[in-house]
Amino acid sequence: MTSTAAPGRLVRMARGRNRPGCLILPGAGGGLTPYLRLASVLGGSCSVDFVRPLGLMPGEEPETTVAEMAASVRDAVDEAGAVPRLVVGWSLGGVVAWELCVRLAEDGHRPGLVIVDSSPLPRAPGPGEDERIRDRMVAGLGLKADPETVGRLVRTFAAQAAALGSYAAASAYPGRVLLLVCSPIQADGREAAVRRWRELAPNLDVVRLNAGHYDVFEPANLPQVATAIHQFQNQDGR
Repeated sequence: MTSTAAPGRLVRMARGRNRPGCLILPGAGGGLTPYLRLASVLGGSCSVDFVRPLGLMPGEEPETTVAEMAASVRDAVDEAGAVPRLVVGWSLGGVVAWELCVRLAEDGHRPGLVIVDSSPLPRAPGPGEDERIRDRMVAGLGLKADPETVGRLVRTFAAQAAALGSYAAASAYPGRVLLLVCSPIQADGREAAVRRWRELAPNLDVVRLNAGHYDVFEPANLPQVATAIHQFQNQDGR
């Protein structure tokens, strides 16, 4: 698939003159709402942009591999004309962020990378897990959601889930990486994921959060996320 930059993919969430750029990459489904609180916190030190996935707008086809997703995000970054100093990705967004930063490093850029509860190993969902996630996403659209909008979301999520099932990170990233790991560490293959990230990232910091995967950005949990990211930024002199 040849990657092209789609109009309207990059959304400015927080503006800051002469502040370093921060790029947020969402989890599966690609909704903006879960990241608004995070953007408001990061906006104190960064200009924050969000890149939505392809497939959610009329006429778009969802991407089917993590490599395609990273390549098209790189196109959106190039179109904006500024390489971010910080890249933050949750779940699916974390592995897309990893592949994006690997590509940026090939051109001499090494943004700080924050991975929020993502795995570099192929995803193997439990029975009915994808259906429950999909139904929660559809419910989030509201009772009066347009059927075509629902169809695009369902189709995009299916492609994203399949992409995670076939993805395994293989390339190392030499830049600084912060891995935020949700609780419990013993569940869902998190221990194996951390071990593999350590193999791939020579400059890795790991912080364990007292929050579950799906409530990590809720108001009660956001302070620990924000503190970890700010400390990571400050260690780099930003």
